[in-house]
Amino acid sequence: MNNKLNMLTVAMVLGFTNIAVGVETPNVPRLFANGPIPMQMSATNMSATERSAYALFEATMLVAEDVIHATSCSAAVGKYTFNILANGAAGDPKNNVIKVVSTEKKTKTLVFRANLNTQDEFRGQQLIVEQSGIGSLSGSEVSKFVGAISFNSEGTQMTSKSSVGVQSINGQADTFQGEMAQNFYLAANPNDTNIYGWGLQSISKFDFPVERYWLRSKSRRDNGVVERTVFVKDRLAGASPCRVLIDGSRPSPYNQNLFAQAGTLTISAETPNAPIPAFDLF
Repeated sequence: MNNKLNMLTVAMVLGFTNIAVGVETPNVPRLFANGPIPMQMSATNMSATERSAYALFEATMLVAEDVIHATSCSAAVGKYTFNILANGAAGDPKNNVIKVVSTEKKTKTLVFRANLNTQDEFRGQQLIVEQSGIGSLSGSEVSKFVGAISFNSEGTQMTSKSSVGVQSINGQADTFQGEMAQNFYLAANPNDTNIYGWGLQSISKFDFPVERYWLRSKSRRDNGVVERTVFVKDRLAGASPCRVLIDGSRPSPYNQNLFAQAGTLTISAETPNAPIPAFDLF
């Protein structure tokens, strides 16, 4: 009996050893292979309207991730519509707003407003995003979202810290926290007018880490107007693969002084290496 146990132990150890040897070491993104990109070369000249919109997108996607954890990816799978309007004016949260609508019965529109602080020429700009009233997503009630989102002066970095209450499968509201860091950059090709982004998102429940997401984004500028925006987050640590995707386009006619888009928030069970067709359309 002892010999069988010893042989089983050895087999398990060898199995784990083989797994460890086969693990691939993560590579640094090619853009940063030689270290940080000089700020003056990578500055995006991001406008206040863009900063406001990106902060509102971040709040929306974070809540979607919390709903996924509170229920499950399969339960949250679906497509939800949104409208976003941002004028980028400091102290004007009513005109820096995103509204997300679920199709389920007896749901309440999810509304977030961004209050922009005055921009500091040397440090950057901070925004406070807060939820207006009580809303819902995929049948789960969402309440008391508040987040502090900051941008550096070059428009190349965005960070956020937030908290929110989300109804779980037992009907109780659980408290979630989120932290995100994203880098934005321009392509080396001067004819490429897109702003690209990548980063990581950490989700905590009752202040303990539970999940992590990988973030990628692409936003098209056209004559000073943000024409289309795609943000994608893929779950790297959690119960199963899950993807959250925001895809918005500007209406026509449009106002160059506003960030105005309509589109969809999609939750799917795709793996991180699954193609993102929206990225190939612009």
